[in-house]
Amino acid sequence: MPIYLDPAILSFYISLAGILGMLGLKVAEIRSNKKTLISKIAEKTDDTVWKYYINTKKILSYINRKSAIALIQWIAYYILSWARRAYIWAHRKAHAHPPSKKVIDMVRGRGEIKKNGGVSFFLKSISSEDVGEEGKK
Repeated sequence: MPIYLDPAILSFYISLAGILGMLGLKVAEIRSNKKTLISKIAEKTDDTVWKYYINTKKILSYINRKSAIALIQWIAYYILSWARRAYIWAHRKAHAHPPSKKVIDMVRGRGEIKKNGGVSFFLKSISSEDVGEEGKK
């Protein structure tokens, strides 16, 4: 049976090794009755982590569904208004130069139409039919 080492399975094995390592350290700590370095650091930082947790929980409790939606809409408004200003600036900058204006008009399907362009015979016949019908009107 081959062992596949894709990222999901590899991360599972690494987490399993970490869990077993923590259990082994805890068993050794209990048997020797001495605190490990990790336990000492945890005791010193426990109060600080608890205070940050309580403050974060308090701040998040003020946010309900309506205020969260309003906050997201406010953020989206400012991002989209910035993007619109950037688009308008780029559009004006591009239209300030005649060569780029011509390219933009070509991309948008506007501009000069030449009768002797390099198109297929089918498109030439359609365009000649359209010209013929307009001429009759």
